[in-house]
Amino acid sequence: MSRLLRLAMLVGLAVWAWRSFVARRGPHERAGVSYADGSSLVLEPGSPGFGRLADAARRALVTAIGSGSIEPS
Repeated sequence: MSRLLRLAMLVGLAVWAWRSFVARRGPHERAGVSYADGSSLVLEPGSPGFGRLADAARRALVTAIGSGSIEPS
């Protein structure tokens, strides 16, 4: 019985560690632009211009999905 209790405690500890250290690292939102010459620009949240670029990208995505140009994922 004590072996089963130890196993349950180890499993619980492993689940807690996973949720605390690994699972909370979700994808970070970024906004990027690619130009015809092959150059690109990626803005992180909090950087100047991120809000405007992210809003434009969101509107373009909603328009493209609404018109059927792309399928929602």
